[in-house]
Amino acid sequence: MPARLDAIAAAPEKAAAGVGTSAVDMPAAPLDAGPLFRQAGAEGTLLVYDVRRDKLLAYNPARARAAYPPASTFKIFNSLIGLETGAVKDVDSDKLPWDGHVYTIGGKAILPEVCNGDVPLRTAFPNSCVPAYQALARRVGPAPYRHYLAAAGYGNQDLSGPVDAFWLTGKLRITAYQQIDFLRQVAARTLPFSPRTYAEALDIMVTERTPAYTLRAKTGWAGAAQPEVGWWVGWVERGGDTYVFAMNLDLTRPELGRARMEITRAVLGQLGVL
Repeated sequence: MPARLDAIAAAPEKAAAGVGTSAVDMPAAPLDAGPLFRQAGAEGTLLVYDVRRDKLLAYNPARARAAYPPASTFKIFNSLIGLETGAVKDVDSDKLPWDGHVYTIGGKAILPEVCNGDVPLRTAFPNSCVPAYQALARRVGPAPYRHYLAAAGYGNQDLSGPVDAFWLTGKLRITAYQQIDFLRQVAARTLPFSPRTYAEALDIMVTERTPAYTLRAKTGWAGAAQPEVGWWVGWVERGGDTYVFAMNLDLTRPELGRARMEITRAVLGQLGVL
């Protein structure tokens, strides 16, 4: 078990069931991530929550209370909702249609070429294929979104804006603390989704699998924020333990997109989680 986390406090071990106390109300021990953010020249925050020991570590907790568009981190919830409602039949055979739009900035494509076509969720999730998830959202419709966002207490639950873009350019906002609350429910499978939905959605979320741990995560790039904000959120399963993390930083330079993962992985490595 990670020595740094064990040294924080002798809190009694307990299994998580649902959200319980919101992460924002938990006592948090300092997380020594400052040197990594400064080395990257980035302004951001990082939370790491040890589920079984109910321990939270926080770097820049004040920023962790600031709300931003979830951007592509919402693909975690979108996948669960799409599968549960039948808007998409499964993660492999049901291909979501491409609308023919190529996403570019300054004339340069910003999505992998594989997104420019009809794709299943197994392709759309890791490649962040925006058109595929917009097609899924149009199939889902507003009412199921209202139901599931309320059930999860997801962010500010504001669905203002087009149904296929409210998590990108609408008014939906979420804090790093709220990301922790949402993700620990998903990891514990306490939200109202079927075992089949969980099995398929969590399978496509796997970013890395080793004999020691499984990492499930999703990036996000909130272009509607000023400055633009990058997310990396997810959790690590290691033996019988689960460690949930949420980080965001200001994307003032394109190369900071890589820093989201680099900083978080370095911290998780120092903690013995990775």
